[in-house]
Amino acid sequence: MKRWDTGDPQRQVLTNDQCKFYARNGYLILLDALAVDQVSALLDEAHRLIAGISKSGEGYPQYDASGGELAAPSPVGRVLARYETANGTAFESTDAPIARLGCSIHQNLPAFLTITHSAFHRSIAKALDCAVPLVTQSQLITKPARVGSRINPHQDGCSSFTYPPSAVTFWYALEDASINNGCLLVAPGSHLTEPLRQRLAKSPQDGRPEFIQLRKPAWATNAVDSGFELHHAREYEYVPLEVTRGTLILCHGNLMHASGANRSERGRVAYVFTIIDGRFHCPDDAYLRPTTGGFLKL
Repeated sequence: MKRWDTGDPQRQVLTNDQCKFYARNGYLILLDALAVDQVSALLDEAHRLIAGISKSGEGYPQYDASGGELAAPSPVGRVLARYETANGTAFESTDAPIARLGCSIHQNLPAFLTITHSAFHRSIAKALDCAVPLVTQSQLITKPARVGSRINPHQDGCSSFTYPPSAVTFWYALEDASINNGCLLVAPGSHLTEPLRQRLAKSPQDGRPEFIQLRKPAWATNAVDSGFELHHAREYEYVPLEVTRGTLILCHGNLMHASGANRSERGRVAYVFTIIDGRFHCPDDAYLRPTTGGFLKL
């Protein structure tokens, strides 16, 4: 597959077959979505930030989150570092490996801002019937060598919630991802059989993040006509998506997905951002909703 041209705003980058695959499976792999020099620029900027924070955090504000979420500021509009844990316990030092940075990478790092807000991504959003694409969050998931943690199965539409569901996650491999270093794991078709049952909201008491149960499950818009039985599915078979650097994986917001631990000697940095469709209702108390200005357009 040829590398994608991101400069033509009129170009339809997804074929009908690719759109059908996404609708049926809830994910789609686009090889070589980023050129080698683009991957290098993003990875260099990511490593500079990681190194700066990891070096005792000198020059960066530090927060003690040992008391829970209330001890840390909101990540909205900021880049906050979260550290890996050892056997469920936080590492003792600020030199601990960083697990993730977010949730506003696209607003704070110039290279990521340029890549994120592109004609290429807007064309993808249009092809997936996301008419008013808004970026809700962006993260660097670092999965450091030997200690990168497993991420449990979840649905991104719970944190980037609209009704009806409209979230699409763009998952970029900035380094090769394999089963050995914690590649993405997906449950194909689960977006059609597993509705969103909760959403991430701000507590009315103190503004902390909390998941609240939905009164009515939020099904994917194409679930009713999919031919799948609409049941409360709990067990899924997960498929590893082993990809090379520069690959883009698109995930439906209702798709059940996860990633394994990294016990290899290689890191696995990924850049991830999520969009929603501005035509649909996003609750006022959504945790990721900015207090002023609203979400940035893609």
